[in-house]
Amino acid sequence: MNVRSDRQTGGLGDDDNVVFNGNVEITQGTLQVNAATATVERRGGDVQRIVLEGSPVRIRQENDRGEVVDAQAARVTYAPDDEIILLAGDARVAQDRGEFTAGTIRYNLDTGSIDSGGDGGRVITTIQPKARPAGN
Repeated sequence: MNVRSDRQTGGLGDDDNVVFNGNVEITQGTLQVNAATATVERRGGDVQRIVLEGSPVRIRQENDRGEVVDAQAARVTYAPDDEIILLAGDARVAQDRGEFTAGTIRYNLDTGSIDSGGDGGRVITTIQPKARPAGN
């Protein structure tokens, strides 16, 4: 994981937390993240949780099927062991085939499944038709 920011506090020890502030840019493979603040929590040398905050946090990644997934929210929490991203606060996930908007969205990185709502707000979903081959 590569991180660029205006300021960094904390250490890189096995059990240290690191807080990045200001114009945070994170890249890893096809993953691109932009946030105001990122907190990386480590235990035993492994990343346990990453908390991103911004107005909004923006995430872009190409999944295993070659599809681009764009997501944004005021706060994003990611726990690598669970492979779940929790987006909260005007959350939005957009893919080629559709878009989900809700107060809260849980996005499973392994399966691509989305669980949204349940926070008292409404869920808005747009489903796009499958693209037809040229000439049909």
